[in-house]
Amino acid sequence: MNHNKPGLFGRLELAVEKYTPDPLVFAVFLTVIMLALVLLFTGAGPGGALSAWGNGLHGLLAFTMQMCLMVVTAHVLAHTGPVEGFLQAVGRLPRNASQAYLVVILSAAAFSLACWPLGLIAGGLIAREVASTASQRDISINYPLLTAAAFGGFVVWEMGYSSSIGLAIATPGNPLEQTIGGIIPVTETLLAWWNLLTIITTLTVVYLVVILLATRKRSEQKVLPPQPMPKAGAGDEVRSGLMGRLEHGRSVSLLLALMLLGFLVYWFSTRGFELSLNIVNWSFLALGLLLARSVLHYSALFADGARIAAPLLLQYPLYGGIMGLALETGLAQQVTNLVIMSSATESLPFTGFLSAGLVNIFIPSGGGQWAVQGPVFIQAAQALDVKLNLITMSIAWGDQWTNLVQPFCAIVILAITGLRLRQIYGYCCIICLATAFPFILGLWLAQ
Repeated sequence: MNHNKPGLFGRLELAVEKYTPDPLVFAVFLTVIMLALVLLFTGAGPGGALSAWGNGLHGLLAFTMQMCLMVVTAHVLAHTGPVEGFLQAVGRLPRNASQAYLVVILSAAAFSLACWPLGLIAGGLIAREVASTASQRDISINYPLLTAAAFGGFVVWEMGYSSSIGLAIATPGNPLEQTIGGIIPVTETLLAWWNLLTIITTLTVVYLVVILLATRKRSEQKVLPPQPMPKAGAGDEVRSGLMGRLEHGRSVSLLLALMLLGFLVYWFSTRGFELSLNIVNWSFLALGLLLARSVLHYSALFADGARIAAPLLLQYPLYGGIMGLALETGLAQQVTNLVIMSSATESLPFTGFLSAGLVNIFIPSGGGQWAVQGPVFIQAAQALDVKLNLITMSIAWGDQWTNLVQPFCAIVILAITGLRLRQIYGYCCIICLATAFPFILGLWLAQ
């Protein structure tokens, strides 16, 4: 008998790693499918379809810049000295295996709620530090499961401060403002009681599932020792004189940070707790500048983070093209009518959640997904008299839900922890299935 034959989850992990295409291939594939649907079900000919697609390519450029800034400023913040020191201190807190999994889940969730790219980066760094500390203290830890636990904490990111969908509809001038008839403030979405309660219930489920998996499979995995992060700008030649002091001192970065903080204080004092993508970006830019060693240090970290944001720059225009195809050709209206006919007022939020979870497999981007699904479900909600804040969050919850089984989303955390997708994917699938229940319960309570 071959005892090395992989089980069900092992075969699933190997199949996913072997057959899952690159996210860019996904985006191109989805574009081709959308073109085919337009040609089959609308009156637009090839010329009209190509025109709608081309006109949509630049429709998300402003939004793309906002999202890229969020990714890069979060990367910078996570790699400043004080934040790195804090992450290492958190990683040394657990005294047993149960505490190790809990610390990783809660830390990843807290950072994800603050800024989703920071959640992936900090979650991976804390998981690695916790595993290293556990090895030194002779605590038996399943390292792949610990990494999956950090990824599980990421499942609530659309419910917090950097929610791409929640902030998009709260931002004046967003692509759907005219369709919605205004903006939807975060007090009605991210700060709604049912959203906050669902954060708690979802993380509770993640922890219980991880503990159950840990007790069923106690095999200890080899832990890779943390490698020191390269010090950005450490090798730069320091010029003498005034220019050298300005470049490598803190005066310039502090000046810009204080200007940004002054603007933020004025913003919140005159507008109340009104968030938008722009305000979130300026918040993290200010914090990063405050904690950086110099303006050149910040610039070097920023350049390093730009590599992480590069896929967004490449893929978001394709999502804009898909949005253009859906809207300009009338396909979105046809789908809206189909959703209206097949849904009732009570079931539309659940339809939005489940469909968003499915679409997210092919569009691993909250903003890109909202560009495609937002127009459809906003119009359906208006026709069925469903709360727009609820239908919006149902899409957001569905998007974050299946991020756990979307390989694109795991790239950052895998790179930090030194693992491969197949080592954590089975655990992620189980966590994904389990977290469907608190999300569905939350939607039911919110109606």
